[in-house]
Amino acid sequence: MSSDWSYAHDLVNMYLGIAQLADNDLAEEEERTFTEKFREWMPHMREEEFEGIWKDVRALYDSLGSKDNRYAVYLQSILNVAQLLGDSPDQLKYVIRDLVSIAGADGVLHDNEATMIKATAVAYGFDVSLEQDEETGVVKALVAERE
Repeated sequence: MSSDWSYAHDLVNMYLGIAQLADNDLAEEEERTFTEKFREWMPHMREEEFEGIWKDVRALYDSLGSKDNRYAVYLQSILNVAQLLGDSPDQLKYVIRDLVSIAGADGVLHDNEATMIKATAVAYGFDVSLEQDEETGVVKALVAERE
């Protein structure tokens, strides 16, 4: 990661990770959902700024080559965001819910996506249970403080 890597990069990296790393497929619905979720966090960011961050994250992701390397950088981004938002458990819960929305955007919750979401929740001090509605495909998450 370069010296100009920011928390915005970490968020995009996490969103890309849940959208593509878990199942090796970046579905159009997942990409659209993660762009929407990112915009909720950064509503005043100009389009060219977002495109620059996306380009940086995508270049790093592609350069890492292996799933293990990509997962390691995903985990680092989780920790970076935890450091930034650690005083705000509600915001950390929103990040987890964003990951759930992105993972379920294509109507399928893969086991790897569920594992990554649960790992993120644990890193943030939460437990999460995930449920997918069989008819609608919508994934719901119950996020609770760890006991």
